[in-house]
Amino acid sequence: MKQLARISAFVPLVITLIWLQFLPDQVPLHYDFHGNIDRWGSKWENLLIPGIVLLMGVLCFIAVKTWLRKAAADEKQMAYAETNVKVTQIVMIASALFFTILQCVMLYAAGRGASDKSSVESVELNQILTICTGIMFLVLGNYLPKAKLNSMVGFRCGWSMYNDMTWQKCNRFAGYALMLAGLAAVVCAIVLPKAWTIASMLVLLTVALIFCLFYAAKVYREEKAKG
Repeated sequence: MKQLARISAFVPLVITLIWLQFLPDQVPLHYDFHGNIDRWGSKWENLLIPGIVLLMGVLCFIAVKTWLRKAAADEKQMAYAETNVKVTQIVMIASALFFTILQCVMLYAAGRGASDKSSVESVELNQILTICTGIMFLVLGNYLPKAKLNSMVGFRCGWSMYNDMTWQKCNRFAGYALMLAGLAAVVCAIVLPKAWTIASMLVLLTVALIFCLFYAAKVYREEKAKG
């Protein structure tokens, strides 16, 4: 798992560097909600997403090393750290896979748009982005409740991080909320017009976050009353 997580951080960069060799210097880089191309630019700007994924990998590597070092002298903390390491690695692999698929679609669309000199997108980017994001939400929501109290992975706010019990309850709730939002986003991508799919996904995520915050406040008040 550790090696796979490390390798996954480099996959989008390697694929992009190879793909860019076959693209013209100027390619479509941005589209409006209706799929019209509204900005052209250098093909090398496509290195942004791989750079973000690589940065995520570095941050995950630092977090893993930090957790294991701090927990080395405590058996309970070591068990917590090992659980969080596993969850972090899964999150890294899932995120890298998501960005790899998205990057391949965008590179393909850039190549088609450049070769056809088109003014509209050559693939349904909004639908693909929303479906991929929804699937990632489903995966992350499934693993979110497994994370122990930490400062990097999970649903983190002052209320959820009050103690182990608030963390466990809030992240279990957040996991369900994220999965429901992901499933709803996939459905919206299929049934709604493409101009609405991204907006619907953002609305669903915002609603899920609001419910999570209300639930976290409720759990926090209950736990604080016990204390």
